[in-house]
Formats: sequence, structure tokens, C-alpha cells
Amino acid sequence: MRGILSALRSGKFQCYGPAGVDGDDHPAAREATAPGPPRGKFIETPRPSELFIPVPQVAADDPLLFRFFIDGSERVTAAGFIIDPKKRYLPLLIAQVAVATTELHASRLTIKHYDSSNTFFFPDSFAKEDLTEAKEVVCTAAKSSRLPLNLDFDYYQVDDTDKLPMDRARAKVLQKMHSMEICRIADLARGGEISRDSLLLIDGSIDFYTDMDRHKEAFRNVVGVAKSFDLHRRFHVRSKGAERVGALISRLLPGTRTPALGTQHRNLTIASWYLRLQGRRRIPGLEPQDGVIKIEVFPNAASGDTPTIDAARCDRLSEHIFALRAPATPNTDARWASNLYPVYLTERYIKTRFRSHHSIRACL
Repeated sequence: MRGILSALRSGKFQCYGPAGVDGDDHPAAREATAPGPPRGKFIETPRPSELFIPVPQVAADDPLLFRFFIDGSERVTAAGFIIDPKKRYLPLLIAQVAVATTELHASRLTIKHYDSSNTFFFPDSFAKEDLTEAKEVVCTAAKSSRLPLNLDFDYYQVDDTDKLPMDRARAKVLQKMHSMEICRIADLARGGEISRDSLLLIDGSIDFYTDMDRHKEAFRNVVGVAKSFDLHRRFHVRSKGAERVGALISRLLPGTRTPALGTQHRNLTIASWYLRLQGRRRIPGLEPQDGVIKIEVFPNAASGDTPTIDAARCDRLSEHIFALRAPATPNTDARWASNLYPVYLTERYIKTRFRSHHSIRACL
């Protein structure tokens, strides 16, 4: 019985065991701040007269608006390092990637779908025949280890640019997670299960999804909610010019939102605005973004010259999202102030299904 690394070394590969400490799970990596273009023009109609708009309470007879929730998470285990033909020292990773879909019916949240994959990520800087051999060796050794593991095999790009190989590998892990989410969203849309009055909420920014042209109809009834965002982006404040998002949301009160602005996503437009879920007085030292989420949705016309979104729709989405605030405390989750309860439970379910780093390393 040989582990993955010893099986690779028995062939033509020069590799070494893992060093350092594994990172935590990364459910929010796709929400990480990233430089981007300034916020666009107001597209909410009629154009709000106020910069901070109170969100109405959900009426007692208003039916449930959000029915499905999708969250993706990944746990990455350092599997070691390998020296490629150009004598570069490159990481090997095993990523557990999972996407859970939950359904909210009345007061019950149930698991509808659970998709998962264990994948070995290998640098693509070897000859084609070597990559084929590595795939066979890795997958066979993982299945015959003392804690058997079914592994997929994938490659991350390596080149001579300044981008670190580990960053490229982690980006490939996120790409896999996004692809799994898109496939599940497209299936729900094809089945007619999500509609204008039965929406799907994803944990994260729509901005991070690629290939949106092919799936824009599937995302027509999808709302993205991001817990973190770029605080340095500019938000155009009517005739006063642009204001940084961080300064703007620091004045946002609980249960109020900003107007919706349009942001270019390739050749499409996304409507986005900010909503405060929790007050800053509840926690000493609360940062401006804590308790604030960014809501993203496609406007009435995602493409074309004049996309708009009705103010009534912004209000209705905001009030139903505000009603999903998590009854949590700072002791349960560092991001408690921005949590939505169904999303929090969906994420917790995924984490309970992951194997530990020690268990994954048993196949090395």
C-alpha cells in the first residue's frame, strides 16, 4: 500500500511532502475585495430622492419570496510540492469542493441537492504523457490508501509571470466551485423551479461568475448577496460627485439601503445596492462593512442601452432579505452581523460533510 507521493516518486516525478499549515475553509473567498471600475449611474426608477432609503417590513400576508439558497465552500489541503521540467518548485493541492442547495418551505429549511468533488490539483507544466501518467498514479494510489479517497484530477496553469503558482491553483479551485454552482442554478431554472415569485439566493457576488452570456436567463431570478466588497470603490452621489463606499455605508442605519446603481459585467449590467442588517451600536469596534451586505441582481433589461430596475422591486427584495437576518451572536461566527440565517445553515451543513486535513493526508 503506497501513498500518492511515494507512488509519484516511484515514477519520474520529484516531489516532496507538505510543509506549513493548511488554511481554513474558504466560503467567502469569492467575495474578497478586488479592484474594479467605479460604480455606474443610478438605474433605479423612479430615481430616489434620498440617499438612504428605509426598507419596509414584510407584510403578514406577503408570500415567501426566496425559496432556494445555494452556497459553495472549499477546504484545501496542502498535499506537497513537485519540481517541474523547468526546475520550478510548485504546490500540489487536494481540494474538497461542495455546493449545497437548500429549500425553504413555510418554516422548514431542507437539503434539496448536495454536490461535492475531491480534486487533486497538479501543475500543467509537464508533457502531456507525463500528465496522463500522473493522473493514473494519483487516482489509483488514493483509492488504495488506508483511508480510501475517490479523487478527480485537474491542472492549474503555470507560466513565468509574477502571479504566484499557489494563487493560480487557488483560483482554479474557486473556478471549479463556481462551475458547480452554475450547473445547479441552470438545472433549477430549466426545471421551472425558480421564478420571479420564487427566487434563488446565492451566497456571494454575481460579479465573480464568468460565462454569464450563456447562463443569463438562468440568473434572471437569482439574487447575489456578498458579505464583503471593495470599500474603496466610488459610489456616485447625485450632484455631489463620487463618494467611497466605505464612507457611505458608515452612515447607513439598520433597515435602510442605498439606491441601486448599475455595474458593467462584461457586456451585461448588474444592479447593486447596499443594505444594513445590523446596527453598529451592538458591537464595540464594529467596522463600517460589518452588518452590511451588497445585493446584486439583473435589472429589467440586463443588456441594451437603458437597463433599469423598479424601486418597488428593490424594496421588496430588500425587505425579504432583511427578514432573513441570522439570530446569531459574535460568539458563533465572526461574520455574524452580515449573516442570513438560511445561508448560514447551508454553509454549516457543507462544513459538517468535509473530511479533516488529517483524514485527507492519510492518502499521501
